[in-house]
Parts: sequence; C-alpha cells; structure tokens
Amino acid sequence: MLKKLFLGVLFFTFICTLPINTYAQVIHETRYGDSLSKISKDYNVNKDDLAKLNGLAKNAQLVLGQAILIPGSTYVVHPGDSLWEIAFRHGISERTLMDLNHLKSRVIVPGQKLNIPPPPKLDVWTGTYFVPKDKNANTWMLNNYKSTLSGIFVFEYRSDEKGNLIEVEENQAHKISWKENLTPYATLSNLSEKGFDPDLTHKLISTPWLRKKFINNIYSLLDSHDYKGVVIDFEQVRARDRANLNLFIKELAEKLHPAGMEVMMAVPPKKSDQEPAHSKAYDYKTLGKYLDRLFLMTYDWHWPGGPSGAIAPIGEVEATVKYASSVIKKSKLMLGIPQYAYDWTIKGDGRSGTAYSTQHAIDLYTGYQSAVHYDEKMGAPWFRYVDKNGALHEVWFEDPRSLLLKFRLVREYGLGGFGCWHLGLTMPQTKEMLLEEFNIIR
Repeated sequence: MLKKLFLGVLFFTFICTLPINTYAQVIHETRYGDSLSKISKDYNVNKDDLAKLNGLAKNAQLVLGQAILIPGSTYVVHPGDSLWEIAFRHGISERTLMDLNHLKSRVIVPGQKLNIPPPPKLDVWTGTYFVPKDKNANTWMLNNYKSTLSGIFVFEYRSDEKGNLIEVEENQAHKISWKENLTPYATLSNLSEKGFDPDLTHKLISTPWLRKKFINNIYSLLDSHDYKGVVIDFEQVRARDRANLNLFIKELAEKLHPAGMEVMMAVPPKKSDQEPAHSKAYDYKTLGKYLDRLFLMTYDWHWPGGPSGAIAPIGEVEATVKYASSVIKKSKLMLGIPQYAYDWTIKGDGRSGTAYSTQHAIDLYTGYQSAVHYDEKMGAPWFRYVDKNGALHEVWFEDPRSLLLKFRLVREYGLGGFGCWHLGLTMPQTKEMLLEEFNIIR
C-alpha cells in the first residue's frame, strides 16, 4: 500500500492553521448498487488496487454498510448522503467540512466532490506484540510491517515460582528486528498452566529476596539476548499487591535504567484510581513515575466468555485515556488498539465466542453477504451471519471508521503513540491509514 504524497508547503501551512478536528481520511460507506467497479470509476482509482487496499478479492461482491478506504482526499457524494453523515464518518464537524469546501448551505447533491484533506503528520512511537514463528516467517513479518513500527514486544517469557525465566523459541526475532531498525523488547507475562496467575505474581513480587532474584534474572535475559527492554504483562493482579507491584516496578527500573534498558508495562483500562474495583492493584500515577511507557489495554470490554458487543467502545476508551493522561506524562502513554474480531455463536440466551483476525471478519461478511452495521455510540462495526449448521453468529470487529476514531484520540490527548495485539492480525487498511496520519519514530 502506497504512502500518500505530501501535498505541498502552502497546503500544509493552511492545514496546520486549522483546528485539530479538521483531520480526516476518505471513507466510503457502501449502499445499494455499489460494486468495486462502480466505486473505482466514481473515484477514478484502479479497481484491483482498491480491492487490495481493502482486503477484498478482485471479484468480491460488496455488502451494505461496509467501509471502503479510498486513496486521495476527495469524497464523492452519493445518493442518500448527508453533510452531517459525511462529516461524522470522517471525524470532523459539519461547519469545518462546509468551510473547507466553501459551502454556504448544508445541501449537497450526488456527484458533488468534497475535499477531505489528510492531516499534518504527528510523530508517534508504535509497538506491537510479536508472536515468533520460524526464522523465515519472522523475517517476512518484520520486513513487511517495519514501516509502521518503532518496536516489537516478543511474546512471551514466563517465570516459575522460583523466579527463573522460561526460555522462548524466538528464532532470532530480536536479531532480525535490530537488522530491520526495529527495537526489540521481551514480553514477560504472569501466565502459568492456570492462565494469568495472580498467585504466581504475589509470590514473585511480595518476598524481597525472591523479587531481587527475579529482577536480576530479567536483567540477565535482556543482556544476553540483546533486548532493549522488557514489557511487563502481569494481568489480574490482586488489590492486596498494589504496593508490591509499585515496589517491583520501581526496583526493576532502578536495575535496568543505569544499563540503558527500558521498562514498559501493559495495564488494564481504568476510569479513576479505584475504578474498576478489580484493577485497584494498578496504580497509574505511581507506576508512571518509573515506567518508560505504559501500554493501555483499551480493549476487551466484551470478550468471548461474555455477552456480544463492541471490543473497544470509544466512550470507554476515551474515559481511560482521559484519566491516564491526567496522572501520567502523556508522552509515556500508548493507546492499545484491537486488531482482531470476536465471533459469538448465539444460542437462545447463551453466547460463546472465538477470536480471529480482522481480515477473516472481512472474508466472512463478504462470503456470507452479510450487511455491516455501524454502532455510532460504540464507534464500532458488527454483522451477523448463519453458518452451514444453521447457527446464528454475531461478529464485532474494527474497520476504518472505528480505527480513525482511535487515531483521533491519540492526537487529541497528545499521547506518545499506540500499539496493538498482535502483529499479523491487522486489516490491510490499517497500514495505509497509519502512514497517512503519523510519522513513525525510530
């Protein structure tokens, strides 16, 4: 996917003088009668390139309501469009859209062209979890996605109850990463055979001598494997370990920082220090003093084991960002963006879900010809289909509309960057949108 050409110094100067809410990208929402051929003709773009950009087969039949990313900065008005709808979809106000296009009224007509300029680029640091494969696969993945990344978080190292780290078959992922000018970090989780294990975490961080041994082993791992730092992914930590977690991160930073190593941490979303109650252990303000970056896990408000719904409702995401940015230096914050879909099988009142890539969700709704709905309040798309066994499914995922909203939060709150779970699950549009919006810090 091609990076958009810079629009010129004069135009850039003009855009920079506008309010921040003028930023947008061209997103077409399909209606009755739309096809790849028709849309490519309307926007004067190559049909095959349009299909590739949007993760579609060359002969794919479009469905109602799906979001199609269009190269360029010109939106073509279609029957049924309203100025409010176009502005909302692109994250700008009606007034801004009118001013940009010198409109004296809200009346628009099919075929009319509206200018929706790309934004001045913002410098951000981006990282993503990386699940190692064999050496060849690692090489291809890191080379293919390197233009969108600052670093990778090799997933994942674990510890036993004695503080000894369990080796990962990363197949030279860290060496390949350095070669591709990407900074590698080791991800350390509290996973055990029980899943995320708060009891294991308690043992490792509550006893002074064991905590010291654990920290020394982390240092040795980073030093011997040439990692830049560590990403701590301790989930479901209990409230009683709040002070222990703060002390662990403080002592870990004091051990690693003098050696030029960094400490990052993935933290669950919070609206305040005590909300939600099950995340009291994560003291944003104190942790933020010692960590180099915090990865906000702003997703999974709905998960496979619960009721269906938006994975990352935009209101909940913003509430987390608002609180975090009030107690932590904004440049340290990374917004976590889900790049996956959840598929719930609906049987009566019961629902059970599975996870897969966003691209698979695209393949499903085009394959089943299921209309895509966009929940404006949640800021997320969804669709339903009936499988070959007659079971009803509901799928929530991310698309250019929901992704753009999250990019806007990074801009609005001045965050240091963002990341996702995990590399390889992204939709094709992500790369194009990201490179048009941001400069990636290396």
